[in-house]
Amino acid sequence: MRQRFLNIAMVALVAAIATGCTHNNGDIGRWFGLWRVVSITVNGSNNGNYTGNIFFAFQSTTFEQKKVNDDHGVAQMIGEWREDGDALIITFPYDRYYPIDGYMIGGGEENRLTVSGGSDNKHLQLSLITPAGSTVVYSLEKY
Repeated sequence: MRQRFLNIAMVALVAAIATGCTHNNGDIGRWFGLWRVVSITVNGSNNGNYTGNIFFAFQSTTFEQKKVNDDHGVAQMIGEWREDGDALIITFPYDRYYPIDGYMIGGGEENRLTVSGGSDNKHLQLSLITPAGSTVVYSLEKY
């Protein structure tokens, strides 16, 4: 009987630990989870090369940018994020991680994206001014 109680207690402990990590011991609000980049526009024109295969993921202060290839292989890059008023600041602080979308910059420099839309917390737009002066708009949908 004692062994059965210990087994049940151990299962309950593992379940509590596993579910406790879901929000990294703190809810980060609307950003938590996986967002699909539905479209990318550059200076008002759709990026004709974009096929809807980039995802943004947010957890705690970690940002992940992943691209799903035609063969279902995944390229993923890790950065950091934080909010600053109506802006989202994304950095890729380590040289081995760099933005895979071709618009954000790496090397630890800040990418300041202006947040708009999202009154339903399922659809957002992020606007970025690149170092070359182009305006890039990511349209996101909660996945």
